[in-house]
Amino acid sequence: MSGRITQKLTLGTLVAKYGAREHPELDLTPRFNGCPGQDFVVVRTEGSERRLAELRWGRIPEWAANQPGARQLINARSETVHAKTAFRAAFRERRCVVPVNGWFEWRPENGEKQPYWIRPEGVDVFSLAGIWEPGSGTPGSIGTFVILTTAAAPTIADIHHRQPHILDDDAAGEWLRPGPAPVDAVTRAKKDCGSLYDRWPVSALVNSPRNDSPALLMPRQ
Repeated sequence: MSGRITQKLTLGTLVAKYGAREHPELDLTPRFNGCPGQDFVVVRTEGSERRLAELRWGRIPEWAANQPGARQLINARSETVHAKTAFRAAFRERRCVVPVNGWFEWRPENGEKQPYWIRPEGVDVFSLAGIWEPGSGTPGSIGTFVILTTAAAPTIADIHHRQPHILDDDAAGEWLRPGPAPVDAVTRAKKDCGSLYDRWPVSALVNSPRNDSPALLMPRQ
């Protein structure tokens, strides 16, 4: 899976879709070409309530924080997230949902990488499985999240062999349920917004995260 998502949301949509407590201080500025290192809205459970929060996409594990060139983690494989040292505690106790409108992926074509925008067919806002970590506690620090990935559906596997792990509404509710997650939680919280996807090639302008406008989502002419 690539490292780009689209998140254009309203507070009303978030509250209605997830039953989350309102959070009027959220920054809901649209991100049409959102990338790691930026802040996004997520849904998580605090106590017995679902709450909206802003978290930063991507984290460096504590054990690697002081290593030069440490790689930022932005994705976790659904198949192994419960067992990996960097993720297993968050999988047990800190699961979240990342509401998005679509994501970008690149496919080699004619010696170049052609970007595609992808979403479940006809679905405007859908949920990605995520896990989160709290901030460091230092002034200005913010919590972080990573997105779970899984094998791509057959209808989009020609673009990339992995995709974000999509949750239908029932699965999102299970994913957000408080308490430790059993190992098979990801299997039950299946990627299921249907097997069909909207997908179309878009401009190479999306290659740069400095470009961020609705025009990036238009089919390439």
